[in-house]
Amino acid sequence: MTTTPALPSLVLRGSSATARFGDGLDYVQWEQDGRVTRIPLDAIEAVRSLDRSFEVVLTTAEADRPPAVYPVHDASAAAVTAFCAALQARLPERAAEGPRVDGEDLIIEVPVGHPRRPSKRVLVVAAIAVFAVIDVAVAVLREPSWAIALPFFQLFACAGVFMALTLGCGLYDALRLPKHGITVMAELDHYTHRTKVYRYVDQEGGRHFYREPTGGQQLELSYDPRNPSRASARRSLYGQVMMALMAVVGLGMACGGLGVTGYQLFIALRG
Repeated sequence: MTTTPALPSLVLRGSSATARFGDGLDYVQWEQDGRVTRIPLDAIEAVRSLDRSFEVVLTTAEADRPPAVYPVHDASAAAVTAFCAALQARLPERAAEGPRVDGEDLIIEVPVGHPRRPSKRVLVVAAIAVFAVIDVAVAVLREPSWAIALPFFQLFACAGVFMALTLGCGLYDALRLPKHGITVMAELDHYTHRTKVYRYVDQEGGRHFYREPTGGQQLELSYDPRNPSRASARRSLYGQVMMALMAVVGLGMACGGLGVTGYQLFIALRG
């Protein structure tokens, strides 16, 4: 008994666009200008290749209307040949007569997540390294005792930065997401030793979790449709005011601690 080998995941990378296709997929993923589009096989009329260029031609409902074309240029000639052959083998057969659909009506825009940010561990290590260099410089150039005193001011500043960022971002989400996001009722999923964990589902069917110490069996929250894992529970006016005040306090702590550090470094470098 013979089996058909699985189709490998193919990537066709050109100068301005990238196409992806593989076994088990019923669509071609198209990436161009920061957008990700899924083109179902049912929306493809034909595929064309010529040397280092490749084109996906979409179906049209009207014969006299030119079809939409998705091209990839300046790709590897071998990759173009392999990609075209694999896609042609999976295209559905079409009847000569019968109703036709516009391929453009079938394509799906995939929300693109936020670009990856440096991890918190990297930022912490970088901040510690910078503060250590400043402490050593001040201790050597001015007074050795500052090598012990300055870290306390820097810890004070770090605590302020954490307060300002955490509460500031929370307040921003609490004000923005109810107006520009999608509001749902999240269900209580489970408890931890610190908080309650609520579960909600986005428009694509993805499951997400939100931590909130207060609330009942359900919790009203709003999430960002472009980044569904980012959500905010409904906040009262009092809660928003308190978040704003604590964020301002944290900002003051950060400015004070960093101000002392910067001033001491300035005095030490001045001699």
